[in-house]
Amino acid sequence: MLNKVKLVLSKTNRWHRVLLIFALVESKLFPGGKVGFRCNDPALSYPYTGDTVSWKWLMAITLLIPLLVMLIVERQRDKLQIAKQNALRWYKEYVFGFLLNLTLVQTVKSIVGSPRPHFFDTCQPKEADTCEVSEYVSSYTCTKAYWLSQSDRSFPSGHTSLAFHMGIFVVYYLSQRARHVNARAVLSGQALCVSSALCCAASRLTDHRHHWWDVLAGALLTAPVLLYTVSSDTHTRLHNTRVCQYMSQRAPRIGTQRNIIYLFNYIFARL
Repeated sequence: MLNKVKLVLSKTNRWHRVLLIFALVESKLFPGGKVGFRCNDPALSYPYTGDTVSWKWLMAITLLIPLLVMLIVERQRDKLQIAKQNALRWYKEYVFGFLLNLTLVQTVKSIVGSPRPHFFDTCQPKEADTCEVSEYVSSYTCTKAYWLSQSDRSFPSGHTSLAFHMGIFVVYYLSQRARHVNARAVLSGQALCVSSALCCAASRLTDHRHHWWDVLAGALLTAPVLLYTVSSDTHTRLHNTRVCQYMSQRAPRIGTQRNIIYLFNYIFARL
């Protein structure tokens, strides 16, 4: 069995693995956790008022803004075709980190199953009608089945995590690639990214969609994902540098065809 698992993993890349985990989590094939509640808990008694920042707006902003920033910055550095290639390379790393972050958030949400601040309003558990004040109810049944997903997925905050992922990644990107751009403009852009992430996080509290610890956890959850993404990008740039060094040493003054042969020899020797 272990050998079969190793064989499957050897034939997949990191994108396949993350997408598979995300699909399994969203399919709800495995039972998730469920945290109970205390009867008449004021922390769970807020009314549901919707989202200041909807999921559609969040996805549009966090996926489109980084791409636009990268295209503009890279166009200032190189010719159009090279700029597009560099921008897409950076964007590919960003999107993978984004997907990894989203998968991690949804997995933790499913495992924990923490009630939201508007739990009583959107779930209306039938046990709340019979329980006594401050009594802990470990198992419950929502009478508003449509709102079930809006009731017990509070920890951690997905909006906050994705907003911080975008903000901090763009800050890092600008510090690495926009050194030729006016420093004041770069700092303004970085400040705008961070302030946007903070505003999104604050909206989750004012909308009573999350507790403060959910928002904090969502922000902290971006740290390991960003570290992995940045280290992957560093590895990629180091690998590209070694390829160039290899070709310059082995094929300094020969034709294009032999350059390609040397390049393939270098790559396949390291697979």
